[in-house]
Amino acid sequence: MPNYPTPLPFHTPSLILLLGPSGSGKTRLSKMFTPSQVLSADDFREMCADDRGDQRVSSAAWEALETVLRARLDLGLTTVVDATHAAEDQRRFFAGLANDYGVLSYAVVLSTPTDIAHARNAARTGTTRVPTHVVDDQAAQLRTASPKAEGIDRVVLAETLPALGTALLRLAAEEVRTADLADVRQIFGAGAAELFDWDTPSRDPQFRTGVFGAGGESLRVRWMDDADPFDIRFEALVPCVVDGCPGPAWTPVRSVAALAAAHQGNPLDDSECARCNS
Repeated sequence: MPNYPTPLPFHTPSLILLLGPSGSGKTRLSKMFTPSQVLSADDFREMCADDRGDQRVSSAAWEALETVLRARLDLGLTTVVDATHAAEDQRRFFAGLANDYGVLSYAVVLSTPTDIAHARNAARTGTTRVPTHVVDDQAAQLRTASPKAEGIDRVVLAETLPALGTALLRLAAEEVRTADLADVRQIFGAGAAELFDWDTPSRDPQFRTGVFGAGGESLRVRWMDDADPFDIRFEALVPCVVDGCPGPAWTPVRSVAALAAAHQGNPLDDSECARCNS
């Protein structure tokens, strides 16, 4: 882990609850922790129903979250629960759970102005946007909350935490660990980068080569090291358009859509054959 300019005020291990209405910035705040430490109610709803805002699966989502939480606490791992925690009985439940496992519990309180929470909520789409009155109800409930009286050991104000600096340092450390895939992520995104491996060594001395692969399928690409640094250029191996020519032919790929088209043999851009120059 990086050295934080201001130490985080959390004991290890601990159970950390983020308290704030929808749109208050809880998920942003959670970025200062490693992803594996954060259990989000929205994430579990998405796993249950392919929809982060589908309230029909809330009961199942919370059961799944609790199962994972108990496993982590049993291993003595610090865990953050990203949810509104507007209901008193929910806060009391988590305080009791932390006590059962012998870890300190924290309530991190976000004091985001309601108008900002409303604006962020309004910018959401689909089921992740909650009705305006729900945001108001959550904010009203949290204003009367008394975390310590409800059994939570310590209360921390979100604005006292080095949230942005800590998050950026954590992400910078991750970037260093994954620098070898930086150009792949930049062009095609993190999801596509998980499907990719560079060849070691490269199959072509003039280019850096690699493969997108999953299951029994693959798509070979090459990266032009001498390309304009402001126009990182990847090319994918595709069939030559001339019947009978074995190629190889290469087509520019600058998006996941272009990768998919190249894999299907229908490149979005013109290809150039190294053998017949077509």
